[in-house]
Order: sequence, then C-alpha cells, then structure tokens
Amino acid sequence: MPTVIGYVSRLFLGRLGIILFSFAALLQVFDLLKNADKVMQRHGENIPALMHYAGLRLPETISFLLPLCVLMASLLTLTRLAQHNELLALKAAGLSIYRLLLAFMPAALVISGLHFLLSDQITPIAKRAMIHWDAQSQVSQTNGPKKVRATWLRSGSTVVRVESVASEGMELRGITLFFRDAKGNLVERVTGRTARHAAGQWELFDVQSTTWPVGQLPEVTRSDRMPWASDLRPSLLESLSTPPSGLSLQQLTALADDPEIGEHPRYFYETWLHKRISVPFVSLLMILLAAPMAQTLRQSQGIAASFAAGLGLGFIYLIADGVILTLGEAGTFHPILAAWVPVLLFASIGGSILISMEGY
Repeated sequence: MPTVIGYVSRLFLGRLGIILFSFAALLQVFDLLKNADKVMQRHGENIPALMHYAGLRLPETISFLLPLCVLMASLLTLTRLAQHNELLALKAAGLSIYRLLLAFMPAALVISGLHFLLSDQITPIAKRAMIHWDAQSQVSQTNGPKKVRATWLRSGSTVVRVESVASEGMELRGITLFFRDAKGNLVERVTGRTARHAAGQWELFDVQSTTWPVGQLPEVTRSDRMPWASDLRPSLLESLSTPPSGLSLQQLTALADDPEIGEHPRYFYETWLHKRISVPFVSLLMILLAAPMAQTLRQSQGIAASFAAGLGLGFIYLIADGVILTLGEAGTFHPILAAWVPVLLFASIGGSILISMEGY
C-alpha cells in the first residue's frame, strides 16, 4: 500500500500542478485584458503596476480554481491508470476501489490544508492590500467627485454611512451618523468630513448636525470637531469594508458574534463563516466524485464518457454551491444548511454511485 500511495500521489500532484498553472495563467490573462486600462489609469502605464495587480489577484484565482483542478487531476490520474491497465492489475492484486481511493488521501489532505490556508489567510491579505493600493493611488486621491460605494453599518441603534475606510480602519472619510430613538425614529443626523480614532475614542472633524425637535423646524449646527461615543473598533471597520471572501475565519467569527455591528445581517456572516469551515472538505469531495468513474474507465470505450460525466458532476456541484450560498446570504436558507448541504448532498451522490458499482 505505501508503494501505491506514493505512485498515485506522484501522478495526481503532477497533473494537478500542470492543470492549476495552466488555468490560473489563462484566467490571469483574461483578467488583465479586462482590467488593464483601469489599473494603468490608477497606478501608471507601466508593466510593474500590471504585475503587482496580477500578483494580488493570484491567490483568489487559485482558491477559486483549485476544487475544479483537483477533480480534473483525479480524473486524469484514473484515466492514466486505466489506459495502462494498472487499474486492472491493482484489482487483480486484491486492491479494491476503496483502497485506491485511500491512496489519494495523503495528497488530498495536504491540498485541503493548503486550500484552507490560501482562502483564510493569504487571499484576505491580498484583498486588503489591493484595497489599500487602490486607495493610495494618485488618481483616487486627486480626482474630483465620483461615484462611491458607501459602507453602511450599525452601531447599537445608530446607523452609520462611511464613504471610505483608510489607515487600517483608524480614519473614516465621508461619515454620516443617523441617531434614532427607542422606536427607531430619526432624531439627529450628523455628517463629518473625517473621523479619526485616537486614545481609544472617535472624533469627528468638520461636523454638521441636524436635529428635528418635535413640532419645530429642523435645527442645523456646525462645529470643527465633535466626539463620537461608539464601540466600533478600527480593525472591525476595516473588515466591514472588505468583501466577505476577503475576510479570515477570525474576522467572520467576530462579525457573526456581534449582531449590533455589521453592514449585513448576522445570518450573512454566519453563512460565510460556515462556508469557510467547509473549504477543506471540497477537495476531498472532488476526489470522491471522480472515484466512481474508475469502474467504467477500465473499459477503453468508456473513458471519454466517464471523464465527461465526472467533470459534469463537478460543474453541477459548483453551480449548486453558488446558488445555495446566495440563498444563505439572503436568509432563505439557514447558514449551516447553505454551507454544508452542497457538500453533503454531492458526497452522498458520489458515495451512492461508488457503492452501486463496487458494492460494500
């Protein structure tokens, strides 16, 4: 068995490396063709800017492609074993398809761990670096008024609108505070050019406050600065301005555990939290989906059909996973179900096909 594990692992990892490199390079080229003009407009018309952009995008690209590449590498490895009659030889030596499946596990576990590390640590770092890089570009700082995607969040009963987050969450630009009473009615609106966090508290600068006294006209006051009592932490604010795919497991947990603070409802962050935990199991699932094809791959005339069937099953999983994740973000599915149903469902399908072909 150790000999079989080493042999299968070499075949599998070799094909995975080639496929992942090819698809990642192709996707990076397409991404550059689409966004090269924007990158050069923001950061200068030079090759280093494009290379820096491609480097920051690479972790997310690899994380997205890895499950599909694992499936293709598994199918190609099984095809190689079938074409050289090695599957038949292993079967004659008493090696069942289940033991052959176990031969993939050492390499698969390593890949699963690296996939989780890539998704949970490296990709978030690259995404935040991309956001800071864009924010520090000369075009972003010198251009006139432009359309911005504001960040909306809650701080207790106060609704907060922030145009941009800078200095790792220590500075907020274009901030608006909507203070509400116990019934949720708006009682005061405060706008500030910037807000800075220092000595454990927030302070607003260039402030305009509008209040609505009962039965009277609105009152407007202006001041150079004003303190703002809030539990919002700079690190948390930086997380709120980052897409969920760019948040680590620790950051997602912090947002899910504090329902009073967040740009999205609690179930949104819980869905992504469970989705992140399920990441290591996706690579194992892809190998399980490929394993039943080993039975039909032993017949040379069935190689193409079996390869297509295994690849199609993997594509169906990715589509179903995306749809159910969207339903979880919208609150239609419970967060645990949204993250785990696709994995468990397709693991059941792959296991059922394998058992029906091989038996117990």
